[in-house]
Amino acid sequence: MALVLATAVIALTGCAGVPESGPTAVAAPFSDGGVTVSVRVESRGDGLRVLADLRPEQAGFHVYSLALPDGGVDGIGIPSRIRVEGALRSTGPATTDAEERVLRPEGLGVRLPVYRDGRVTLELPVRRVKGTDRDRARVFLTYGACSERKGCLLPVRDRAVPLKLRPAE
Repeated sequence: MALVLATAVIALTGCAGVPESGPTAVAAPFSDGGVTVSVRVESRGDGLRVLADLRPEQAGFHVYSLALPDGGVDGIGIPSRIRVEGALRSTGPATTDAEERVLRPEGLGVRLPVYRDGRVTLELPVRRVKGTDRDRARVFLTYGACSERKGCLLPVRDRAVPLKLRPAE
């Protein structure tokens, strides 16, 4: 627990003596739809990124792919999506380096693009915008998870995650 708190404090304040080029924020982790989620903003050499880690809580469940069509496949499944509002604006599409695979849920007769077992990190390039609420942003997540033999979990649509950004330097 102490390590988690120390990591959050470092992420929010930065390391002493190490200059950072932009805001950083960490949201409290949560669980919804059978998936544990954590969201953070990181400053990198090429700009800001919102990172959302999604981890199914039950073995054998897989997060739906970003490539899943908006209406699913034959109405089954919900694509993973991430978007921002407030002090952040996206500067490109969401990506992940997670390996995609095809899932064939028992009895449904469909092939669904999902990600491999374990944590999936969605990454959204963003920029900070000036305005009245320039230290507040919201990340909206849409996702779901499915298994070949245990069915699919209730999807989560546009779950708002508030962020308080560190002041711009």
